[in-house]
Amino acid sequence: MSDRRTATRGLRHALLLLQALGLTACGPNLDDLVERLEDPEERESARQELLLATDRAVPPLLAALEDPSRGAARPHLVDILLSLMTRVEDGRILPRLEHHLLTDGDPAVRARIARGLGVQRRLEAAGALLQALEAESDPSVLHECLLALNRLDALDEDLRRRIHAQALRFAGSSHSGTRMEARIRLAGAVDEFLAAARKAELEADLDLAADLYRQAVAAWPGGKRANYRLARHLYDHGQVDEGLERLRQHGMLLDVPRLRSEPRIDGRLDETVWAEAARADTFYQFSGTHNAAVSSDLRSEFLVGYTSEALFLGFRGFDDQLDSLVVTDSGHDEHIFREDMVELFIDADLDRRDYVHSGVNTRGVVSDRFISGRGGIDREWEADGRAAAHVGDDLWSVEYRLEFGQPQLPRPKPGTVWGVNFVRTFRGREYTQWVRTFGMNAHSPDEFGALLFR
Repeated sequence: MSDRRTATRGLRHALLLLQALGLTACGPNLDDLVERLEDPEERESARQELLLATDRAVPPLLAALEDPSRGAARPHLVDILLSLMTRVEDGRILPRLEHHLLTDGDPAVRARIARGLGVQRRLEAAGALLQALEAESDPSVLHECLLALNRLDALDEDLRRRIHAQALRFAGSSHSGTRMEARIRLAGAVDEFLAAARKAELEADLDLAADLYRQAVAAWPGGKRANYRLARHLYDHGQVDEGLERLRQHGMLLDVPRLRSEPRIDGRLDETVWAEAARADTFYQFSGTHNAAVSSDLRSEFLVGYTSEALFLGFRGFDDQLDSLVVTDSGHDEHIFREDMVELFIDADLDRRDYVHSGVNTRGVVSDRFISGRGGIDREWEADGRAAAHVGDDLWSVEYRLEFGQPQLPRPKPGTVWGVNFVRTFRGREYTQWVRTFGMNAHSPDEFGALLFR
C-alpha cells in the first residue's frame, strides 16, 4: 500500500507541473500563452508560464516576434526571450534579437532589445549594438544603444574607436538621455588622458603632460574638464594669458568689471548698476556617478562686480514653484545648507587649498566659514559682509556685499585672479555649479573657475 500511495502522489505532482506549463490536454498550449500576452490582464500570468516552459517556449516566441500584427505584445515577447537567454542554451535567440534590433519596424521593439542586451552585458552583441547606433534615427533607440554599449567592458580597440566617434556625434543631441550617455562615454575617454597627464606632471615631464592634455581636448573638443585641465596647466606653467583665454572661451572665467557705484543691498537686483556686472548663466549638474558636464535644467544667473571697497554678488534663481522653497531655519548657522540657497567659494590667494565658503538662503540668512587644506574648517570665521534676499513672482534673488580687507579676502588689483565657484542648491538636494567639479562634492578648490579683476 505504501508504494502505491507514493506512486499516486508522484503522478499528481507530475500532472500539476504539466498543468503549470500548459502542456496537458485540458490546459492551454504554448501558442495560447503567446496569444494571452496580447491581453494586458492576462499578460503577467502568461509570461510566468512561458518562462516555466523554458526551452519549449522559444520556438513559438520567436515565431510570434516575426509577426507585426502582434502589435503591443511584441516588446513583451522580447522581454521573455531575453529572460530565457539567461536560463537556457539556445543559439537561436541572440541572432534573431540582433536581426530585429537592426531591421524591425517598431522602435519600441528595437529599444527593448538594446536595453536588455545592455542589462545582461552581452559583450557578444557589441557589434550589433554599434551597427544599430550607426544606422538608427529614433532618439529612444539611440539612447538605449549608447547606454548598453557604455555597460560593456573589454571592448576591442576598433569598437572603442567607432563608439567614440558616435559619442562625439551625439554629444549635442536634443534627446537628454542620448546626450547624457554620449557625454559619459566621452568623459571616460578624457579621464584616461588626464590621469596619464597628471602622472607626467608629478614626474616633472611637463612637455609630455601638455601633449596629453591636448590629446584629452582632441578626444572631446567641447569637453569642459579637458579644456579646464589644459588651461590650468598652461596658466600654472608660465603661459598665463593663453591659460586664461582658454578658460574664458569655455565659460570658466569671468572678467569682473569695476562698478561705477555700489548697488543697494536689498535682494532685488533692480538697480541699473547691475547691468555693468559680469554674468554667468550656464550651469551644470553635479554628479558623483560620472564625469560628464551636463547642463542643468534649472535657470540661474550670477552677477559679479567690484568697487575699491567690496565684491558684489547678485543671484537670480528662476522657479515656477516658489511655494515649495525649502526654508528650515532662520538662524545664522549651517542649517541653510539643507535649504534652497546659493553658495560662494573663493580662493583669493589661488593656492588651490584654502578658501572661503559662504551660503545665503532665500531669507538672506548667511553662513560663512574658512576652509584650509592644512587646518580643517574654521566654523567661527565670518566674512565682513552683508546680504539680502527677495522672493518674487517667478524667481528669488540675492545680493551679497563682501568687504575687502580680511586676510582671506584681500583687496584685489586690476589683473588679480581669484579662484571662484558658484553653486545653487535646489530644494536642499539638487546641486548645479558654474564650473563643474569632479570630486565627491563642490569642495574642490583645484577645480574652481576664475575671476579676473578688470
